[in-house]
Amino acid sequence: MVQSKDRYSYTLVTDPAPLRGALEPREVRARVLAVAEPADRALEQVLTSHVDYILEVARYIIFSGGKRLRPALFLLASAACGVQASLRQAAIFEFLHAATLLHDDVIDDAGLRRGRPAARTRYGNDAVILVGDFLFAKSDALAVEVDDHRFITALTQCTTQMGEGQVLELLHTDDLELTPRGYLEVIIAKTAVLIAAACQMGAIYAGADQDTIDALYDYGMDLGIAFQMVDDALDYVGTQHDLGKPVGHDLAEGKITLPFIHARDHAPPPVRRRLLELARQGRTRPEVLEEAKQIVCDQGGGEFTMDCATGHAARAQAALAPLMKKSAPAELETLMGLAGYVIHRRG
Repeated sequence: MVQSKDRYSYTLVTDPAPLRGALEPREVRARVLAVAEPADRALEQVLTSHVDYILEVARYIIFSGGKRLRPALFLLASAACGVQASLRQAAIFEFLHAATLLHDDVIDDAGLRRGRPAARTRYGNDAVILVGDFLFAKSDALAVEVDDHRFITALTQCTTQMGEGQVLELLHTDDLELTPRGYLEVIIAKTAVLIAAACQMGAIYAGADQDTIDALYDYGMDLGIAFQMVDDALDYVGTQHDLGKPVGHDLAEGKITLPFIHARDHAPPPVRRRLLELARQGRTRPEVLEEAKQIVCDQGGGEFTMDCATGHAARAQAALAPLMKKSAPAELETLMGLAGYVIHRRG
């Protein structure tokens, strides 16, 4: 029986650590693209339904410019364990990711996604929610094709936690007292568990031993945490071009993330009171959001979050170290390099 670690067993890494790996970012990107592009082409073949409207909505979100990171991680993890995984099963992870994006955009009342109008603005909330449900079901259907009960068990554990993550984020909307621990719990359940499952299930698909499965799961968990932290930092210090959506959108949606939490907890009392006041009134007022964003930046919220992301990326690399001692296939080197790459990305 595959048993994923409880999210409470993970702690926030607040000190940056040196990142390892000899691969240049350009080389990491090229290697990941070489894996992701076949997965991207296979998505069209795997995405089937006798209801054309479902396909139209699903294609709108799936083929809107995603990087296919999650399918690529599944394929890289399996290959690192000596087996070339099926592109059919790789689609599981893009379908799940797309489903959560569809649902999130409805919950957030989002206008933009990946630099263009969110699907909900074109097709309506009802259709988007239902197509998201279809993609979740499609993922299950693909998973049961694998003749290993651990594969579907890992998937159900992942999707259960993802559902909890969406509810947790909803419960913490406008929660100005959210703790770093609470923040970590949200991003683990909403983002990191899917990335961790992609790596874990790649190892399961390859028939790897339990220590290897666990190592790749831990790698994926910290990689996913780092990935989300970079996103959250960029929401304060990046640009709309970086993110494909307006900068400062998290606070406008009531999402309290680590840059805000750090600024709130480390600002002088008058500045802290002003930041909380702005957060309470800033949902629809750009000038208020801009002032709040400036306070967060001035208090080092973005820099602190990037330091934490770097610490988690380094811990992801450390999870792979025992596997690297046994052998170092190119795919394992790529995974090692990818942990560093996510820190330097800008979108």
